[in-house]
Amino acid sequence: MTEVQGGTRANYTGRILEKFIEDRLKERGYTFIDKRKFKPSIYIGQPIYSKQFFLGQNLYNTNTYCDFVLYHPEKWNDCLVIESKWQESGGSVDEKYPFLILNIQMRYPHKTILVIDGGGYKQGALEWIKGQVGNNLLAVMNMQEFNKWVNQENL
Repeated sequence: MTEVQGGTRANYTGRILEKFIEDRLKERGYTFIDKRKFKPSIYIGQPIYSKQFFLGQNLYNTNTYCDFVLYHPEKWNDCLVIESKWQESGGSVDEKYPFLILNIQMRYPHKTILVIDGGGYKQGALEWIKGQVGNNLLAVMNMQEFNKWVNQENL
């Protein structure tokens, strides 16, 4: 059995969280739309989502993309962004969270939910992130909390 390198493992586990979120979207009747066709597709008037969607310029004036963007004619008619962050082991990722949060609050054009899990972040980092809810950042949840939120018909 070959050992998985750190970055490869992080990408793999991150994709598991993204698949979890995507499965919840599909269960709630959302249809995947290619990111290039997402904006015109909102006029169809049905729940849709896309991945790696261009949001605009970040704080460094470089392009920024979100993990998920979704549209629902009754619940999210101005769209909702879902960002997912999985961190299993400690490292420098904690220092990247403030950049993400500032971009959400200052540059993201839509309300955003952050799903963060894996247990590898510093407890103080998670507490700080949860304390930043406001403006465009609607909520910070782990997988279980997100699943419960979805089950309560919020999505």
